Amino acid sequence: MLQITPLYLAVAVAMYSLMAFRVIGTRRGRRISLGDGGQPDFQRLIRGHANFAEYAPLALLALSAAELSGAPPLALHAAGVALIAGRALHAYCFLFLESGMPYRVAGMVLTFASLWMSAGAALSMALGH
Repeated sequence: MLQITPLYLAVAVAMYSLMAFRVIGTRRGRRISLGDGGQPDFQRLIRGHANFAEYAPLALLALSAAELSGAPPLALHAAGVALIAGRALHAYCFLFLESGMPYRVAGMVLTFASLWMSAGAALSMALGH
């Protein structure tokens, strides 16, 4: 049974929802039904939200696989914290800054660290280590 992954899933769902509400609110305020209306700042919001949707599910799946495989709780929490911190930094860059490349890079480094930690832990457990 999963006990650790749901904690990070709940935080990720809250983050995703906040980002979605920001995109939806902007879409409604600017009366843009589809696309970005040729507005670079809105395109940035949309891509920030989409990037979260592209990376978070795979990272949470890998975290789930690690937990179900019996990975140590400390490893699971390290991967979960890295995921949430990475996605938060990345979202902050896209949603609130005009550039913020250092936040974006740090966010991606932490996100990939989470992916690799989770996948590595799951693989290690599957191989009996």
